[in-house]
Amino acid sequence: MNRTFMSGYYQGVVEVAPAALSAAQVTELAVTMTIQHLRHVGVAVTTIHDFLVDDIGADARLVARFINFDADQLSTAQARILALAFAK
Repeated sequence: MNRTFMSGYYQGVVEVAPAALSAAQVTELAVTMTIQHLRHVGVAVTTIHDFLVDDIGADARLVARFINFDADQLSTAQARILALAFAK
């Protein structure tokens, strides 16, 4: 998977995130969705980590918090963030 595609996926999540979310919440949503998508297509965890931290500039602690979550845990984290947007 090339970095241009991965960057586009991340940016797409950022651009379509609900406006009611804070910047930190949008970043968390984008990180969790990107991890889930890239793990689903078979990208190595270390590659995902390095991409998010080095190429995107995501906070390393945020990435580390979610990098080992399974698909259900990532979906739950995403649902929690999206619920905040619609609870207002």
